[in-house]
Amino acid sequence: MTAAKLPAECASKDDVRAEIDRIDQALISLFAERHGYVTRMAEIKTDPHEAYDPKRIEAIITKVRARSLDLDLDEDQAELIWRTLIDWNINYEKGIIAARRRAK
Repeated sequence: MTAAKLPAECASKDDVRAEIDRIDQALISLFAERHGYVTRMAEIKTDPHEAYDPKRIEAIITKVRARSLDLDLDEDQAELIWRTLIDWNINYEKGIIAARRRAK
């Protein structure tokens, strides 16, 4: 396996695409790891309404925006990605919790 290249070290579109593909593989692994924790949270929670916690959501978004600025990443773009992820997780948790309650 070749070492990662910095953006400025990429001499061609193929170089850039290879690095984006490498990062995408790392991201999908991290999303899968995160999903395991979301699933565990859904197992711990007892009421579907617990899946939506506005204070927690805004605390997460505040951290994401601050970290984005630290990394010179557009904070609006990062917020949009995280809000999408959070919305998906809320719906997923609600479904798991509701299904478990129906099965009782």
